[in-house]
Amino acid sequence: MAVCDPLRLTLQADSLDDLAEDIAIALDAFLKDLIEADEIDKFLREHGWMSAVPIPRRVEDVRFEVPFYLAMQAGHGSANRVHQ
Repeated sequence: MAVCDPLRLTLQADSLDDLAEDIAIALDAFLKDLIEADEIDKFLREHGWMSAVPIPRRVEDVRFEVPFYLAMQAGHGSANRVHQ
């Protein structure tokens, strides 16, 4: 299980490899949804973030690759839980 508090996303997978793949897919879909809803600029500002490149306004043929890391988090239940 992985939890990303800033994005309010939680994911679960059968293996660490599957989890990493699912995180990449979820981040891509999440950002595309924000663009399609015309909420990406507001979302970035609210988090104190900014884009290093212009954000596309259409998501066809766009793939977001957001760097992330997986870290074991003690004190959050099972040792098998990964907290992002």
